[in-house]
Amino acid sequence: MPTNSTHQTCHHPARDITIVALVSGVASLGTAITTMAFNVSLLATFTTSGGAFIAVLSAGLNVLNHVKRDV
Repeated sequence: MPTNSTHQTCHHPARDITIVALVSGVASLGTAITTMAFNVSLLATFTTSGGAFIAVLSAGLNVLNHVKRDV
């Protein structure tokens, strides 16, 4: 194990980050449509769709970080 390892900055291509953002946007829209089908309030719709967006985005960025990690 190297003792003088340096911290690498994010080197993800914009394409990968854009794909993750688009997938999380589609998941958020699907969640909003599903929530609206149950006739809930507007606040509940925004809360669930926003939560889905953040959850999918953070999971996707964690996967990108794991896959692109320098070995």
